[in-house]
Amino acid sequence: MRVPHFSPTHVPDMQYIGEIKLFANGFIHAKILAKKMVTLYRYASELLSKQYHYDWGLRSFKAVLSMTGYLKRTSMKEDPEEIVLLRALRDMNIPKFIYDDVNLFLTLLNDLFPNIHCPEISYENLHRIIKEILIKQQYILVSEQIEKIIQLYETMMTRHSTMLVGPTSGGKTVVLNTLAEAQTQMGMKTNLYTLNPKALSVIELYGTLDPLTQTYLYVGEWTDGIVSMLYRMINRPTIRNERRYIVFDGDVDALWIENMEFMDDNKLLTLANGERIRLQDYCSLLFEVGDLKYASPATVSRCGMVYVDPENLGPYPIWKRWLNMNFIDRLNEKDQLDLLYNRYTKNVLNFIYQGLTETGQRPRMKMIVPLTQVNIIVQLTKLLDSLFLPLINHEKKDQLQLNSDIIHAIFLQAFIWSCGACLKQEDRIILDTFIRYLSGLSTVTINSKAKSGQLPNEKLLLFDHIFQPELNQWTKWNDLIPKYEHDRSKRFTELLVPTIDTVRLEWLIKSMITIHQPVLFVGDTGSSKTATILSYIRNFDSHYTNLILNFSSRTKSIDVQRSIETQLEKRSKDTYGPTAGTKLIIFLDDISMPKIDQYGTQQAIALLKLLIEKHGMYERTGELNWKFVADIDWIAAMSTPGGSNNNIDPRFISHFSIVYISSPSRESLFRIYSTILQNHVTTFSKEIQEIIPNIINLTLQIYEDVIRLFVPTPTKFYYIFSLRDLSRLIQSLLQTTPERFNTIERFLRVWLHECIRIFSDRFNDIKDNELFNKILENIIENNSLLKIYRNYLFRKPILFSDYRTILQDDEPKIYEDLQDYHAIKSIFDEIILEYKDKYEHIDIVLFNDALEHLTRIYRVLRLDRGHLLLIGTGGSGKKLLAKIAAFIAKCQIFEIQLTRNYNEILFREDLKILFYQIGLKNIKTAFILNDAQIVEESFLEYINNILSNGIIPALFTEEERDGIINEIREEAIKYINISSNENIWHYFIQKCTLNLHVILCMNPSGNLLRDRTRNFPALINNTTIDYFARWPQQALYAVAEHFISRFKLISDEYKNNIIEHMAMVHESANFYCDIYMEKMRRKAYATPKNYLDFIHTFIHLYKQKKEDLSKQAERLNVGIIRIDEASILIQEMDKKLEIQRKELAIKTKKCDDLLTEITTLTAKQTERKSRALEKKQLVDEQLITIEKEKHDAESQLEEAMPALLEAQQGLDTLKAADITEMRSFANPVDTLRLIGYCMLIYLGHPSISWKDV
Repeated sequence: MRVPHFSPTHVPDMQYIGEIKLFANGFIHAKILAKKMVTLYRYASELLSKQYHYDWGLRSFKAVLSMTGYLKRTSMKEDPEEIVLLRALRDMNIPKFIYDDVNLFLTLLNDLFPNIHCPEISYENLHRIIKEILIKQQYILVSEQIEKIIQLYETMMTRHSTMLVGPTSGGKTVVLNTLAEAQTQMGMKTNLYTLNPKALSVIELYGTLDPLTQTYLYVGEWTDGIVSMLYRMINRPTIRNERRYIVFDGDVDALWIENMEFMDDNKLLTLANGERIRLQDYCSLLFEVGDLKYASPATVSRCGMVYVDPENLGPYPIWKRWLNMNFIDRLNEKDQLDLLYNRYTKNVLNFIYQGLTETGQRPRMKMIVPLTQVNIIVQLTKLLDSLFLPLINHEKKDQLQLNSDIIHAIFLQAFIWSCGACLKQEDRIILDTFIRYLSGLSTVTINSKAKSGQLPNEKLLLFDHIFQPELNQWTKWNDLIPKYEHDRSKRFTELLVPTIDTVRLEWLIKSMITIHQPVLFVGDTGSSKTATILSYIRNFDSHYTNLILNFSSRTKSIDVQRSIETQLEKRSKDTYGPTAGTKLIIFLDDISMPKIDQYGTQQAIALLKLLIEKHGMYERTGELNWKFVADIDWIAAMSTPGGSNNNIDPRFISHFSIVYISSPSRESLFRIYSTILQNHVTTFSKEIQEIIPNIINLTLQIYEDVIRLFVPTPTKFYYIFSLRDLSRLIQSLLQTTPERFNTIERFLRVWLHECIRIFSDRFNDIKDNELFNKILENIIENNSLLKIYRNYLFRKPILFSDYRTILQDDEPKIYEDLQDYHAIKSIFDEIILEYKDKYEHIDIVLFNDALEHLTRIYRVLRLDRGHLLLIGTGGSGKKLLAKIAAFIAKCQIFEIQLTRNYNEILFREDLKILFYQIGLKNIKTAFILNDAQIVEESFLEYINNILSNGIIPALFTEEERDGIINEIREEAIKYINISSNENIWHYFIQKCTLNLHVILCMNPSGNLLRDRTRNFPALINNTTIDYFARWPQQALYAVAEHFISRFKLISDEYKNNIIEHMAMVHESANFYCDIYMEKMRRKAYATPKNYLDFIHTFIHLYKQKKEDLSKQAERLNVGIIRIDEASILIQEMDKKLEIQRKELAIKTKKCDDLLTEITTLTAKQTERKSRALEKKQLVDEQLITIEKEKHDAESQLEEAMPALLEAQQGLDTLKAADITEMRSFANPVDTLRLIGYCMLIYLGHPSISWKDV
């Protein structure tokens, strides 16, 4: 265990520091004043509210001391020391306090400095200029706002880093811009360089070095960042009196601001490439932020603080400014509107926010999106702009009399859609009653038209009416619904039945687009927000183009910027916009979806805030120039906040007019679907036409029951039902034809089939399926018409499709009842044979459950924009069935091929190939993607866009897009008769949308799929879900039989038992998985893949064991053969042995005789050996003698050698005559004779005689 080590720490003595600093600045009573300062800071930290931007530490303490010294040396040399300190404490702290803390702090000052009056510093010239600027811009002079401008000015005099803090709608931007303009008019030209730091990454802010180019001697290639570029630019030398401010308009957090060491007193920015830039005295840093929740104390202490409290402003100045700007010459209308404002606004706002009424108090109303009172009044002015300005600017305005009643009615129309825009229906009813009460106007009868000065009957809300000034009456929205004309040539996705909701929504869109006001629609999934908006903006005239951006959790600012930039072209040096003569409408769908980072910011929203507020953005590459963007209107939609739906930055949504869109009423839904289906069955029998209303009512009843009973849970997260599902149900019914569905029972049966497909196919629990079937049975039992056909309707299988004639190209494909599984299987057997010939060999078992899934998948692929989410555990056959269904639907299969380094860039390239295929080559394609292929979550961002919009914004570069447009131009002109690039591009997108079907194969195990569906809502909202449940017993038998029956090694009498055992084992595994879930609350799966592995393992082991036993049997047979062969060999050897025995006896006798003989010989040999030994002794003796004699001979030889040599020399003198003479001797002398004999002996002559010599 490590022993802890403690080191001493020191806490600064603030009083001692204060004394020293005050003495150093010439204060005589430094000790007393320092003590008062410390006391004030202690009480302030304890008594004042706790705010993130409050700092009572040493750095703030030191700043006050520095300011005190500055005042003492400059403007207050002669003033008492207490007044100097009091002014510094007041002026340095008051700006940062919220409204409720100001008086408390002043009280503390009075207690510590009693009876001391400190006059305010007079900036007469600055005051005058500020008032002139505000009046010129039609602002109302609010003393608190002017004071905040002065406070900002004073704070920036002493701090080079200042934070302008406060909630939205407090007037921070007005304060900043007014000060900049005032300084300019005072001779200090002030330039503001605004950016939102949260819209960029840290690298994009400060720049980066390329690690690939770094060497020992070279730091690497440098890429500048926005902040480093701006910091360098503002610090360039200037020859005139100028101020340059970088404005960081966005959230402050520890991630990006802690890198800004230039906030310190040294004002020095050091970049990663070693460059050092010092902040000049004419430059400053400004931070405009809502709060400092995520800022560190070190950051807060380094900056001056000015808090702009909305309480100081209130909504009335906003209203008054609007009146002044729009009713300059119409004082009568201006006064009437002001009276109406005073009559309604305060009472209604108190009623909404505090629940105050004249008789008491009620619960406060809860807004779908929290709005401030200022937000509501701004929305009121925008709506009045759209309603009043066309009347005021009317060409015949002199003849148009806007009397007080008409003005009152128009005001009420705008007022209800501002105050009640974000309320739920039940609160709107209460608000409607309260407004009626405040108005004091009479109410007409139910059948009468209310004129101006009257109100419609209470049976309908004011929200259900619109006041038409030209008719001087309140008109029901229902009366303005245009007649629906069914066009059979249109695809289902192009149909839109107008309802009160769509008409009202279109009016709101038109009202806001007319005055170029961004509008945000909030509503539950399936409330027709997106469909209505898309239908409306696509029907704008040719002067408008549109861009649809669908957001997901992974949408980043760079994605949004790239998409927008594809729609812009350069108009001048720094101004960009859509094609000249056009305006761009950008629709931001699911705008709340981008992921919130750890500091509470959505990066994509941060960029949009800058773009909408400042009408521009910085380039992300190249020279990083500011780009002004013109002629853009904004429409946004989002789901109701709560749960997985994020809340959006209030400072962002304050730029929008916000309207809550409630889910369509049952009457609206009935109108929509009955209208479409009724028009479809006009060629059917009359009895079928008559039951359509009944079918729609029953469908809505089923939908309501499903919504009520089947709610999403962590394990059933895809139990999300919306109006999209109802639309898919009706879309499927539009596939019916009068030839096949010519009776009531047949049409009811196909309707029942579609209900099961839409609702029941996604259930992952048998109990849920049983409950849904019970719902259907109850509905049928309670309906006299359906009850008659009950048995027919529920006859199994309930399957419909048009592939019965799929193999006959000349036969029409008719949607029909498939009757039975056997007929279906025979069709698919032929289809699979054809598939094997064309694509690949597959081994598939078409059990009943597989046939159903195959039919379900094919059913969706038949529909326009039919996308699928197949959910099932491994081995359930999702991908294989998807391929077969795509083959049946005549779709080419497209898959990505994973490689070692496959990433987002390669995925984008594959998607380009896909869109070339479906858009240019016009090939129907099924894009199959399983979860194993999603190596990066960013892949799903692209899939989310494809499912939502049919295309991925900014997928193609500008050059690639131009190439596509040029290639498809001739084809497009034939169909749309318009040659503009935008329309041709939309034609390309439409082709891609119609030709593409996305099939996602996902595994439900773990949390991954749940997280993905939450982050990418289109995975559920824009797909048809088919859940691959556990294989039923019939499937288990069929699969086992398929493999076992082909296995010839097993005897037929055992096969059935083996098949039953295998199915039983797998079912037992599933049973214990359920028990494990109940006891341990953890999910375990016995998947179809496990079952297949079980079968294949059994077959493999059986083969292996069979081979082992065969080898052992073979070895045993060989052994037996060898034994038989050995037995025969032994018999033959016995016979030979008998013969050999006889021969052995004879040879044994011979051997005995031979042994006797040998014994005798041995004795003789012994005797001979003894004699030999004797001879050996004798020889040894003779050898000794010889050796002696040899020695003597050698001695004699030595003695004779001289004579020998002499003789040899004599021989050299011997002549032939001497030989002849010697031969003549008959009796030589003895010496000569001896010499002759020696010669004979030497020559080995056989005889020795003189004659021989």
